[in-house]
Amino acid sequence: MPVRPRKPPTRVLIARHGQTESNRDGRFCGHAETALTDLGRAQAAALGRRLGEVPIAACYTSDFSRAVDTAAIALAGREITPRVDLHLREISYGAWELERERDIARSHPEEFARMRSEDPAWQPPGGETIAQVRARTHAALLRVAHRHRHETALVVAHGTAIQCMLAEVLGMRPEFTFRFAVANCALSEVTVLRGKPTVTLLNETLHLRGLQGEAADAPGKRQA
Repeated sequence: MPVRPRKPPTRVLIARHGQTESNRDGRFCGHAETALTDLGRAQAAALGRRLGEVPIAACYTSDFSRAVDTAAIALAGREITPRVDLHLREISYGAWELERERDIARSHPEEFARMRSEDPAWQPPGGETIAQVRARTHAALLRVAHRHRHETALVVAHGTAIQCMLAEVLGMRPEFTFRFAVANCALSEVTVLRGKPTVTLLNETLHLRGLQGEAADAPGKRQA
């Protein structure tokens, strides 16, 4: 009796967008628009080279240009049109959008300190809680994995969104959501093993070596 070939695993590759003007300037940027810098575009191209031999069936991004543009650069030459999923959006910073972090630290010291201390109850004025972001990004991840069983899909999203998504997969307590870094255009991976999503790669940045500003943000810093 012939042996059936084993089906390939379900893989979801997850990348953060390239450096943006708001990243460079130290501004909160969740649901606001901000453009990729020259470095950000170079990082996206390096991500594309890293993925060059990977057969990618589909790509999903948030609707913000920094994610869409990163995906377009990384997938240049492939016949893949990224699909937008609003649940992959970055955390909403509400009234803090596009404000400099150092200015918020001065004008809202108590709220800023709660954010830095990883208080699960922290919420920017008019923005989202970490629990809300964890729930929606994790749901988006599961949808992608379900749609592309035994295939490899790429997700291009945002720093805090990816931290929340992967913290949910890992079952981390809410106050530990930000205990790992997600650098611009770093690559992570979730593989579905025996029906369970498992983190099999986290914050890989070797493909960014030699690019100025390749290091991840400082621990505890919001990585929009």
